[in-house]
Amino acid sequence: MKTYQFLTLVLSLTFSASIFAADKPLMSADMHTAKGVPCSACHGDNPMKNDLPTETQCVVCHNKAALVEKTKNVKPMNPHNAPHNNDCAACHRQHEPGVNYCNQCHYLDFKVK
Repeated sequence: MKTYQFLTLVLSLTFSASIFAADKPLMSADMHTAKGVPCSACHGDNPMKNDLPTETQCVVCHNKAALVEKTKNVKPMNPHNAPHNNDCAACHRQHEPGVNYCNQCHYLDFKVK
């Protein structure tokens, strides 16, 4: 196989893979997996139970004070410093896109990562 044919094949495969990757956005669970975090870290010994992780489980790795500091400039209010914020999974859905749970009662125009 000539060099230009090989490069064309490689570029075609790379471009095709990027199209398929764009079809499925990365979820938070994918990012945890990429960092080597096992399912059991969030779901315990039986991940098939589908229990959502509690904030207590989340803050083992994600420091709450650091999150409040990191999002202190989110307007009109800091979602991590809300008076009734105690359920990370309400916004941060690990296996589906995040949702702005606050908008069920308030109009807060911010994106959830």
